[in-house]
Amino acid sequence: MNQASLFSSGATKSHISIDSHIIYGDRYMDLAKEKTMAALEAIIELESFSQYGVWKKSGTSFITAHNLVHYLLQKNVIAKVDKKYTITSWPGLLSLFSAFRTFPKPIATLQLAISLDDAKAHLQEKGFIFCLTTAWQYYDDYLRDPQVHVYAPSKAKAEQAIKELSQLAKGTTIINIYLQDAPVKPVSKKGMQLTSLPRTLLDLYSSHYAYGTDNWIRKKATQWQRESATTRKK
Repeated sequence: MNQASLFSSGATKSHISIDSHIIYGDRYMDLAKEKTMAALEAIIELESFSQYGVWKKSGTSFITAHNLVHYLLQKNVIAKVDKKYTITSWPGLLSLFSAFRTFPKPIATLQLAISLDDAKAHLQEKGFIFCLTTAWQYYDDYLRDPQVHVYAPSKAKAEQAIKELSQLAKGTTIINIYLQDAPVKPVSKKGMQLTSLPRTLLDLYSSHYAYGTDNWIRKKATQWQRESATTRKK
C-alpha cells in the first residue's frame, strides 16, 4: 500500500457510505455507542495496542474491545504488526467514526462584549469543558479559531450560565455551548479542563472542523515513515 495514501487528509473529512449500524458476526457495531466510543478513544490514545490493552484502558467489556479491533481490521484502518495492532490510516479511522455520529448543535451561541480570555476563565470557573477547536489549540498550533467551544457539565448548569451571560452587553466574542451527547472525561492542560486528545479528534471529525487536524496528521505520517524506515534497517 502506498504510504502517502495511508495518511492523506485533504481539506475536508471523507464521506463513507455506511449504515448507522454495521453487523459484525452476530453483533451490531455502532462506533458512536458509549462503550464502543470509549474503546475507540483508547485505541487512538495507545496507537499501538493489544485487545487486552484496549479493554483495560477503556474500562469496557473485553467483547467490545475484541469486536471493535476486528471490525477496524476488516475496514483496513489498523493492521497487526508483530504481536500488536497499529493504526495505519488516521483519516480512514476518524472518517469511519464520523459516519456514525454528527457533532451536536450548540444549545446556545452567545456574542458578548468581553475578552476571549475573560470568557474562557469564567466558563472554566463554572465547570465547562473546552472542546472542538478551543481544546485542539492545546494539542496542535495549526488552527486558530476566535470562537469558544465548550461542553456544559450538565443541562442545569448550561441553562444557568446562559441566563447569566445573556445579561451582558452584546459584542464580538462568540461562545458556543454544547450538551454532552456522550460522557466526557476531561483532562487538565495548562490549568484548563478540556477534552482529551482522542475525544477532541473524534469531535473534530464528526463536526465541520476536520480540516483542523491536517497538520497533526502530517506529523503522524512523518513519524510513521521514520519508524518504518528504522524497522526495515534492523
